[in-house]
Amino acid sequence: MTRRPVLGIDLGTTYSCVASLDENHRVSVLPNQEGDLTTPSVVFFEHSGNATVGKFAKNELRNEPGRVVSLVKRHMGEEGYTVDVEDRELYPQQVSAIILRQVVEDALAVLGVEVPASGPLADAVITVPAYFGAAERQATRDAGEMAGLAVLNIINEPTAAAIAYGLVSAGGERSVLVYDLGGGTFDVTVIRVSSAEIRVVATGGDHRLGGADWDARLVDLVCAKFAEQHPDADPRTDLDAAGSIELLAEEAKKALSRRDAYSGTVIADGRRAKITVTRAEYEEATADLIGRTLDFTRDVLGHARAKGVERVDDFLLVGGMSHSPAVKERLAAGFPDLPTPQLADPDQIVARGAALFAAHSVAETDGEPVAARGLPGGAALPRIVDVTSKGYGIAVLRDSDDPDSDLVVSWLIKPNDEIPARPRDTFRTVHDGQRAVDIAVYESTTDVLSAELADNLELVKGTLTELPPGPAGQPLEVSFNLGADGILHITAAAANGERIELAAKISGLVPEEVKRAPLPALRR
Repeated sequence: MTRRPVLGIDLGTTYSCVASLDENHRVSVLPNQEGDLTTPSVVFFEHSGNATVGKFAKNELRNEPGRVVSLVKRHMGEEGYTVDVEDRELYPQQVSAIILRQVVEDALAVLGVEVPASGPLADAVITVPAYFGAAERQATRDAGEMAGLAVLNIINEPTAAAIAYGLVSAGGERSVLVYDLGGGTFDVTVIRVSSAEIRVVATGGDHRLGGADWDARLVDLVCAKFAEQHPDADPRTDLDAAGSIELLAEEAKKALSRRDAYSGTVIADGRRAKITVTRAEYEEATADLIGRTLDFTRDVLGHARAKGVERVDDFLLVGGMSHSPAVKERLAAGFPDLPTPQLADPDQIVARGAALFAAHSVAETDGEPVAARGLPGGAALPRIVDVTSKGYGIAVLRDSDDPDSDLVVSWLIKPNDEIPARPRDTFRTVHDGQRAVDIAVYESTTDVLSAELADNLELVKGTLTELPPGPAGQPLEVSFNLGADGILHITAAAANGERIELAAKISGLVPEEVKRAPLPALRR
């Protein structure tokens, strides 16, 4: 039986990338149908009901911006969020599934594999930002399955980068700071790398910070310069011009990484303006965005020091925005005691690491020696030890002696705890004769824990019933199981054996008929 392809997929906010191990046992990034190694994570929904993915979809911003959907990764796992395209409401999982389907079909074409009539297209590992919580991870897994993939695992982007870096770099054990500033998300992670182990020490980030924010600032600059030539005019009010301005801003951002000024023409409401943006203007307008990444970096370095990592040996820049000279300059100035920041194949290294991890996962499942699956140099993949970027706990009384006190979160798992994590704790009933108890599970929204319910995200809730009758203080054992894929499972058990099992998944927020529905036909 021929095994289906094994792929590593970097499902990015603005660009996606697919890699696999080639016939020579080397990691190879697979080009799309246009021959590009990355594909814009953009979907254009045609009037016919078909969909176009990639740069041709992105170009439709000039023509029909209302039918173009992008940046959906920022909304993965967000309860109730949909995108409206005419009379259709689309979940982020659906849009992501269309992107995944396209990039995988392109990858299969490069590999010379036909799209199967039934069953999974490929085995895949899909990457996510390190600070993604349980809901976002489950949404990503759902998107992969909706695209027709057998999702082997969900792996953190900086961990994938470290896998690729660790296997191609010489040297002994060292500490690596991975600064990943992508198109729509940012995370920063300290990792210990050796031939035997890749251990994540500390991580943090912001899923609403990335290159799209730099684009937005450039749009503001362009519109302000347009208004200088046409007072009281805002070209964004011309819907036909808005998409063109977005494309111009992205072109300017890329150009200003290489030269000191960029010029373009904006036509809106029948008026024309020649716009020139200088690198100095651009960097001044976005200085605070880089400052936010520096703040996260300081926090993560502090967490790493608290866990005994005092030295950073390598400082890797990953993600498309890391190409910006201002990023490297600000990091070097802000952290003079660290090594000089180095670009590390920023657009492809995450997909490469995911492909290596996918090959390792398949080898373990098959019971083969890992080297037999073709890892570079015949070596086995190092043991991977990851951490969670979130805290997880349950709602309990603030004052256990006062049944009328308000509820707060009791944390069982804290940010930067190693995963898999399987903590358990004993809680007690608060009323005589109590026969039921609500179990509400919360996730922290940042790496700074707050006990207040309002500061956190309620993931899942259930009621444990048929408790044994008795006085207040009857024990209830609550167990958490946070897997390596970052998805949380919860069990609560009473002394008489009654139990409830919960899973912190987003899949319940997507109707089953949506998950089963076929995807739109992809326009080639």
